[in-house]
Amino acid sequence: MSENYLPLFRKYRPQAFCDLVGQDNLVKALSNAIELNRIAPAYLFCGPRGTGKTSSARIFAKSLNCEHGPTLNPCQKCASCVDITNATGMDVIEIDAATNRGVEGAEDLIAQVHYAPVSGKYKIFIIDEVHMLTSTAFNALLKTFEEPPENVIFILATTEPHKVLETIVSRCQRFDFRRITVDDITKRLREISDIEKIKITDDALFTIAKNVSGGMRDSLALLDQVSILGAKDEITKEMIEELLGKVTFDKLLTLLDYVVSADIEKALCLIDEIYTQGSEPRNLCENFMEFLRNVIVVLNAKNPHDVVKFSSLSIVDVDKITDKKYDSKLCEKILDIVTEYFKEVKFATNPYLWVELMVIRASRADDSTDEHVIYRKVEQVEPKKSDNKVFEKQNIASEAKQTPKNQDFSQTTKVEQQEENLQTPTTLKEQEVEEVKNEPEPTLPDNQNKTANFADDTDNPIEIWSAIVNAIEGIPAKAFYSGVAKLVGVQENKIILGFVNNNLLTQAKSDSKYNPLENAQKSVFGGKYSFEFVQLGADIKPLEGALIKPAAKVQSNKTYEPDTKEQSSVEQKNDLTAQTSVEAKKEVETKHQSPQNLAMYGPKVKEMLEAFNGKIVE
Repeated sequence: MSENYLPLFRKYRPQAFCDLVGQDNLVKALSNAIELNRIAPAYLFCGPRGTGKTSSARIFAKSLNCEHGPTLNPCQKCASCVDITNATGMDVIEIDAATNRGVEGAEDLIAQVHYAPVSGKYKIFIIDEVHMLTSTAFNALLKTFEEPPENVIFILATTEPHKVLETIVSRCQRFDFRRITVDDITKRLREISDIEKIKITDDALFTIAKNVSGGMRDSLALLDQVSILGAKDEITKEMIEELLGKVTFDKLLTLLDYVVSADIEKALCLIDEIYTQGSEPRNLCENFMEFLRNVIVVLNAKNPHDVVKFSSLSIVDVDKITDKKYDSKLCEKILDIVTEYFKEVKFATNPYLWVELMVIRASRADDSTDEHVIYRKVEQVEPKKSDNKVFEKQNIASEAKQTPKNQDFSQTTKVEQQEENLQTPTTLKEQEVEEVKNEPEPTLPDNQNKTANFADDTDNPIEIWSAIVNAIEGIPAKAFYSGVAKLVGVQENKIILGFVNNNLLTQAKSDSKYNPLENAQKSVFGGKYSFEFVQLGADIKPLEGALIKPAAKVQSNKTYEPDTKEQSSVEQKNDLTAQTSVEAKKEVETKHQSPQNLAMYGPKVKEMLEAFNGKIVE
């Protein structure tokens, strides 16, 4: 490197207000302040990196201290202007707050404030990265900022104004620098490229401007870096993308062609080629998501060329996308799949494997046989009309058994009303109740032999799933599948379960959850059924009435004692209700309150056992 070589971002640093790019409002405000001689004691310049904060501070200092000033066009030749350009002036002092952030630095600054200017009209302090100062240093400067000596000006520059003490901000005139637009950056890069005789295409300059987040300094640094590549050949857009580590637009367009046409073999070969060239799987997913977003926007825009303003595409890229005539809905499905797999790629130990699976899954996004997207909904079996009477009997016995003595009186009255509403004579109703009492209640068996008989007698999907959930051993697994899993349907010998998100679906496949479920299925149906887990969505919904939840909690450690007025009503209750209440109480006491089950647990565990250790009902 020659002794006279300067990086482009230093060589073409703005030296006057007319050289500033994209900060018209700031230029107008400072110019008016100079012309009207209304100079504030402190200014705060804040904004993203590379937008001209420090350069504007130097230009403002030149305009004030120039021998021909104050002026909007400093001469750039006098001693004051030259010293400010070289950062060696005695009257314009630049301080890096990152290395002088303590109270000692603030005290040194205060000591220098009292010295008069040497040659210029103002003594100006430019404090860069001012947010790095400590709270103690800020507090030490408060009084000086509020009432500085005559002809002393402070110019603070920061990229994080929210970290600056509010009492400091309130003492300054604040100016916010905006990100420079892509068009302004591209125009400035073209001017510099022509001056420096750098061979580069307009698309390449546009790509540089799109990838610098609105910072002119970053764009000049990148142009300086790629200028070496253009010593002999013209710099193209592809060279810029490769230098940035991004997958080129043409490769992403080809990849989308393969995915849309379901050509999995060619898509995987292209993925391998991209990976071999040095692009990491995470970068590939990010670039592909951004590309798909741009494609969807182009396909849905009334005027596709307007998309260039708020995307990384050029007009040529937009034309290539419109010529392909992609299906917008299909692209949205592919984007959903890529986004889903990107979550796994970020934390996977073998991310390349997940990228391959992503491409395979995306290639099947429009396949009607894709089990992840399309499924056949199994119709729920409705009970026969002839069985209605039996169901009424079962409901009476079931509700009566769940009504112990300590249950609320209003709940007992509800059971009485349901019994009275049966449209049968009183004598017949009493006779049916006696029959129901003598008949064993139809419950799900607890052993393998009885459940096997049950499996042979039913083809109702809900009853099949209820039987399996009842047989699950272990409270965590039973609670998980009864509360989280949704029955989608039973297709031949396959039980389809749905989950609201991918995280729950992953938990369902874990050994701690799946093994108890599989063991329960084997104990009830002897391994007749297999399981398939899917994610619920707009096209995949659970069966209506298929919600499985634990039976109502029956408390048996308290006794309800009505007053004398209520006693007469209680004595008139049906004999069936009284008998079944006593039986329910005894059953609960035997099952849930034995010292072996509950004495060793705390109140929270007892409550969970009472909720989930019993039978699961629909």
